[in-house]
Amino acid sequence: MPEIKSKNTQKELFEAGIKVFAEKGYRDATIREICKKAGTANINAVNYYFGSKEKLYREILDAIFSAYDRFDREDWDRKTPQEQLRSMISNFCAMLYKNNAFASDITSIFISEMIQPSPFIEELVDTYNRPRIKRHLKMFRDLLGEDATDDMARDCLVSVAGQLLYYSFAWPVFSRLFPDYSADERYEQWAAHVYEFSLGGIEAVRNNIFKKEENTHGD
Repeated sequence: MPEIKSKNTQKELFEAGIKVFAEKGYRDATIREICKKAGTANINAVNYYFGSKEKLYREILDAIFSAYDRFDREDWDRKTPQEQLRSMISNFCAMLYKNNAFASDITSIFISEMIQPSPFIEELVDTYNRPRIKRHLKMFRDLLGEDATDDMARDCLVSVAGQLLYYSFAWPVFSRLFPDYSADERYEQWAAHVYEFSLGGIEAVRNNIFKKEENTHGD
């Protein structure tokens, strides 16, 4: 029975940490506030279960940064580049917008980390983002053809990512311009639109590459 209590306390502290870090930010959040939110009077609880405020925040960041990979890696190498693109877009949309996740405390922490990075950002990028970006860049190069440059693949990646992230960053404005729009109800339609729109853009870039090659050979 005590072991179950311990696990519950650790989980409550973790969830309380998410709320307090989202509200106060990494630098201004205090252990006392986290313990109070978790319903424990023992201010040593965070240190006992996580080691420190910094280690608790790092665990939360690990959970955030690793979330997408649980979907992205599933059968990735067995998919065609078009299927990989659809999977990338669909997974991002589900992660961000299903159940209005983009408006959650988790997203607030992520956005805060983008605006004012913590000391952990370097290691997080190397652990999670760099391997993911490597997969995605290869996908875009495959979609663009063998004559595509690394810059072209990168620009396509950024263009698609920008569409996917728009609501999460611009929602306070967008929701006032289009108050009847529900990201939760329409995220699958949005994913389908981004896929078709992006595929058209990639095809246009690919055609431009072929035209430049033809002009070069013609000269």
